[in-house]
Amino acid sequence: MKLILMDVDDTLYPKGTGPFAHVDKKIDEYVMSRCGLDQAQAKDLRKRYIGSYGSTLGGLMKHYDVDPDHYLKAVHDVPVESLLTEDAELKRVLEGIPARMVAFSNGSADYVRRVLNALGISELLPDLFTIEFMDYIPKPMDYPYRKVLDLYARRPEDCVLVDDRLPNIRTAMDMGMKTIGVGLDPPLPGALIIPDIYAISQIAFEIMTN
Repeated sequence: MKLILMDVDDTLYPKGTGPFAHVDKKIDEYVMSRCGLDQAQAKDLRKRYIGSYGSTLGGLMKHYDVDPDHYLKAVHDVPVESLLTEDAELKRVLEGIPARMVAFSNGSADYVRRVLNALGISELLPDLFTIEFMDYIPKPMDYPYRKVLDLYARRPEDCVLVDDRLPNIRTAMDMGMKTIGVGLDPPLPGALIIPDIYAISQIAFEIMTN
């Protein structure tokens, strides 16, 4: 049976409609406050940190001695429950996937749990592999992919990454995983692409069993 590494934000709900945009704004505010920058400078710093360390947090930990748990609590203090509602169709689609699923997210465990609860699918994704378990080294760095493979004693070819971000998909493909890109634009040659998570049922059985 395949292991499905399921991204959460902008994957399990339509891109741009959920809490991630609010998290992104909170990160800007955190950087502005902690580093004494205006918004344009904060965005530039974030871009450089993401390029060098994979995340804003990685750069802040290295250069500003930021406590990661303080950061995660601050940037994930967003109104998840008022932005998402239970999604019966999503639940039906995920119930039809013949594989074990793990929430594989750069978000915090508490935040991811809140998102899954709000969508009404927490019982379908009981295993969370979030940024704390990645030792704060995020996707698309290969470290968290290797760590989750070790944890579940799986080979890359026995895993499928479902994600909306091209760099995350590319890392998985380079490691030999199967991939499903949700709404990727432009598409990545070799990756299966679906317009939204609801379309996963059209290819789930084939990719999960081969």
